[in-house]
Amino acid sequence: MREHEEDWTKQLDTVILEIVGMNEIFIEPQFLQLLCKLEGIKIQEMTFELYRKTVFECISLLQELKRGIRL
Repeated sequence: MREHEEDWTKQLDTVILEIVGMNEIFIEPQFLQLLCKLEGIKIQEMTFELYRKTVFECISLLQELKRGIRL
């Protein structure tokens, strides 16, 4: 979304809200790490390359969570 200059922050807020809710149900340390990364890309100005790298790191964390708790 960001590369197409769309409003990606609203979508990011929705994702963060869902992850906060999941963290209440499934107490996993990866949720905190994931939330930190997502909040970080929201509040920090960064290059597109670093933004993209962080998004892929978040995807990897989600895949790890999915394997562990069967989302």
